[in-house]
Formats: sequence, C-alpha cells, structure tokens
Amino acid sequence: MLLRRVSTVLATIIALGGISALQEPNLLLSQAVAQNPTNSPSPQKKPSGWLQELNLTPQQLQQIKTIRNQSKDQLAQKRQAVRQAQQELEALMAGTSSKEQVRDKYNELKRLKQELNDAQFETTLATREVLNAQQRQKFTSHMYKR
Repeated sequence: MLLRRVSTVLATIIALGGISALQEPNLLLSQAVAQNPTNSPSPQKKPSGWLQELNLTPQQLQQIKTIRNQSKDQLAQKRQAVRQAQQELEALMAGTSSKEQVRDKYNELKRLKQELNDAQFETTLATREVLNAQQRQKFTSHMYKR
C-alpha cells in the first residue's frame, strides 16, 4: 500500500516536471523565430509583436534565424530523448523493476532534461549576443514577464 502511494506520488511529480520542461522548451526563442519575418518569402516585412519593439535590423533578424536553424535539430533530438526517457521511467514505475533500475532511469531523465535546458540557454545566449544594450534590456524584460 505504501509502495503504491509512493509510486503514485513519484509518477505525478515526474510527469508534472516533464510537462513543464516540454511545454516551454525555449519560449523566448520560439516566439522570436515564430514571429521572424525572414521565414516568409518577403524579407522586407517588419517583425510583429514584441520583436518589433526591439527594432531589429534585417541583419539581426537573419542572425537570429541562423542561430535558431543551427540549434533546431539538436533541441528536437534532446526533447525526443527526454520524452522517451519519461515514457521508459513511467513503464518502470508501473512494472516490477527494481528500485535501482527506476532510480537509474530517473537520474538519466534528470541528466537529459539538464542537457536540454543547457542547450536552450546557449541558444538564448547566442541570440542575446546579436542584440545591442537597449535591445537586450527589452529582450530580458519580455523574457522575465512570463
């Protein structure tokens, strides 16, 4: 009975932590790129939303697009690895695996989440380097509003 309760609590904690990590994989950068007009055929178009407040130059927009394109595949692979490890952990929790096996999978999941967070941070940091001081202030302000 106690094992069942502990398993349920652990599964809930892991599921909630995983959901939050996957829901906001790189909120700031994904919004920036989603609103990036260089994805459309007409590069003369101005950015919309909060990106417009940054008054980005066409060169800055292109640099941000390049940063995103360079990190997109890596981030997607890391997200997939996190999802897979979460599913495996869930299966171990529901099955008859030993505590050591479950703990090992949990530690693997923690490591994968940290790698994903680190990669997202590096992408955000690279984007920050494209901006001037005033743009960085607006960028940071928008990022921490959420």
